[in-house]
Amino acid sequence: MSLRLKLLLLGLATLVLPWGGCQYAREMESALREGEQNSLQAVSQTIAASLQGRTDLLYREAPPPADAAGAPPDENAGHAFLHSGPYDLKPLALTAAPLLDGYSDDWPHDPSAWAYFAKDDRHRFGILTGVYERMLYVLLEVRDEHPLFDAPGTNPLDPASFGDRVWLGFQDSQGEERQVFLAAPGPGAVTARRIETGEYGQQSAPIEPRIRGAWQPMSHGYRMELRVPLSMLGNGFGVLVDDRDARGAEPVSYGTLRSDDLHTLGRLIVAAPELSSYLAQFMQPGLKLAVTDPDGRVLSRADALAQLTGLGSETPMLARLYRRFVDRPGTRALLESSAPIYDRDHKALIGKLEVTQTANRWIRLRDHALMRMLNFSLSTSAVAVSLMFAFAAWLALRLSRLRQASESALTRTGLVTSFPDTDARDELGDVARGFSTLLQRLNEYTSYLRTLAGKLAHEIRTPLTIVRSSLENLESEQVPPAARTYLERARQGSERLNAILIAMGAATRVEEAIGSAERVSFDLVRVLQSAVAAYRGAFPERTFRAELPAEAVVIRGAPDLIVQMLDKLIDNAVDFSPAAALISVRLRLDAQAALIEVDNPGPALAAQLEGRLFESLWQSRAGADSRPHFGLGLYIVRLIAEFHGGEASAVNLPDGSGVRFMVSLSR
Repeated sequence: MSLRLKLLLLGLATLVLPWGGCQYAREMESALREGEQNSLQAVSQTIAASLQGRTDLLYREAPPPADAAGAPPDENAGHAFLHSGPYDLKPLALTAAPLLDGYSDDWPHDPSAWAYFAKDDRHRFGILTGVYERMLYVLLEVRDEHPLFDAPGTNPLDPASFGDRVWLGFQDSQGEERQVFLAAPGPGAVTARRIETGEYGQQSAPIEPRIRGAWQPMSHGYRMELRVPLSMLGNGFGVLVDDRDARGAEPVSYGTLRSDDLHTLGRLIVAAPELSSYLAQFMQPGLKLAVTDPDGRVLSRADALAQLTGLGSETPMLARLYRRFVDRPGTRALLESSAPIYDRDHKALIGKLEVTQTANRWIRLRDHALMRMLNFSLSTSAVAVSLMFAFAAWLALRLSRLRQASESALTRTGLVTSFPDTDARDELGDVARGFSTLLQRLNEYTSYLRTLAGKLAHEIRTPLTIVRSSLENLESEQVPPAARTYLERARQGSERLNAILIAMGAATRVEEAIGSAERVSFDLVRVLQSAVAAYRGAFPERTFRAELPAEAVVIRGAPDLIVQMLDKLIDNAVDFSPAAALISVRLRLDAQAALIEVDNPGPALAAQLEGRLFESLWQSRAGADSRPHFGLGLYIVRLIAEFHGGEASAVNLPDGSGVRFMVSLSR
């Protein structure tokens, strides 16, 4: 793993800051939610306490009448009003006025809000009531296999023209029983009529314009939709259906009115009109108040959930994105609280207050704080990661320069001791200065080794001359025969030392010749042909074979050095090959270099020797040899190859019968 990647991963650890911010935002949201819940509970209890014992404010109810002696009304009469009977109707609190068209599309789909009344299996109806802005709305669905309308164009009081009719009975604000009937000659708008008796007993059926409605057929019956002003109604309210199979026939009457006098059997339990305005004074954006009766039926509500809370109309895009990481699944978006409403004695339950509040208020507060915090932490993390990545790239660049300097420190001319970043006052600067000091000492030691041979040759030459001259003087003297043997050995040793000096001087001269050689263009094929021909005469006990291209191969270099290099290779091959052995000299070409190969039979190379053959002062010859060898021949081969932009190497032949020396020369 690279240094840049490690520092980048370390920089990514700063993302724990946004994560911690999200956790903090969640805790903050929980605290805000809990605080809002407690505040909402206090609000609901306060409003419920203000409605305690206010039956007159909760319900549209006439007070119980006093007796003739002027006794006060019974306090428990209001409590008895709350216990509904089988004929009582509890209208819904509608959020909008239904369209009077005889269809139920505009009504709430709440099966539990319907009330059903039946005489038998063939005669039954369902009724749904609702209140909106001081109006009572009635939806009536009557089961009738043969709906029958009144005869058109006839007197509505003529019994012969009577069809199916619906009677509405109610008590007015004075407690008097009132009735109207609804009849129509066909589907569509329906009119309500009341029956009045004149001064001389004659009856008439004037239209009641305050009651409007519509009559529409449906499968297995008909549907009637009505609107009645609450100002007309008192406590009692009921519906009676007259079902006739033929016009003028005796009806089958059933419903919530007495069939003999059409007096109401049930009551209309509805909220007082003042309740809505009373709840409205507690309203604020994002809040909904609802008052229900003890059975859970809504009497009145004030709804401002959709109103803005004043913290901004639009949620920023970043806030919506951050919500995905903060919002917990299943968290409710609304807060709800309820409180009971008791009578004055705090004994009987007369209603219940339900308060609902949206989460927008504290969610917007949380989003605002979260967005600022996450923007800061994310930008800080991005800057930190970028700086760490840039710092890692800078460190990697410095390290790569140190690596390149160390790899290129060893050249053909010596060691390069200058290193980059040695002036830096940090750990990498210390490393660079350490490498530079090490290379300077190695360069001094290498220079000493390079000049050692010349120095030794110079220092030994004079003593060796003295020894040789002394031996020559001894040979001219009369020496006993027994001493002649020792004298011969001394003479051979001096000659060997002289050969050593010559070899050491040759190595020094080759290095100097390489340093001062001039490059010229020459044909390598002709040089090799001439050299191989000379070797055949110099070493008649060996066989030489030249495998050279037919065309000329022109390179730029020093031909004398090439011949000297071949001399070392052939001399090495002759030393290690048996008599009558075949030594092959081969020249191969590729796009970049000319490759000279010398194959000689003999012992194979050990695996550990292949990398050391071309080192200075190293040799692997075994056994006695009359000529001195100092490990400088293949070292000279390497120097000449490097001078020509190539390299020298050695491998065993594929069949293991000898060694192949290869020298590449740049073209």
